[in-house]
Amino acid sequence: MATNADAQLIIQLYDLRREAVCRKARAFFAGWIPTTAEEARTVGSGPGREDNAYVRQATSYWEMAFSFVNTGAVDEALFAKNCGEGILFAVKCQWLKAKFPEVWTRTMGEAEAFIARSAEAQKKAELFRKRLPA
Repeated sequence: MATNADAQLIIQLYDLRREAVCRKARAFFAGWIPTTAEEARTVGSGPGREDNAYVRQATSYWEMAFSFVNTGAVDEALFAKNCGEGILFAVKCQWLKAKFPEVWTRTMGEAEAFIARSAEAQKKAELFRKRLPA
């Protein structure tokens, strides 16, 4: 079983998310609202594209963080109070999959598992769902 020390080490390795490119990735995915299936397909699966790299970097960081709490390495209550961006990204992936089911395949299973069992995370997810276009 993972320990807090294990999670701390991996988080330190991923501390680069504060690096300029990582900040761009997180900002891109948070603000990106595709209007067509073609745009979602291109960004969601376009290898070699900067925007595709941003999507992968932003979502994989949070999937890693959610995996820590899902394996018991991080306290769930504390994590629920500090994972708003990760919940937003999970909700956004769900929204993209519902809006563009034929082209959007990225999901955040670790985040979804956490949200399913955390009342606080569910409240945050509902708030984010209301902010996305119908």
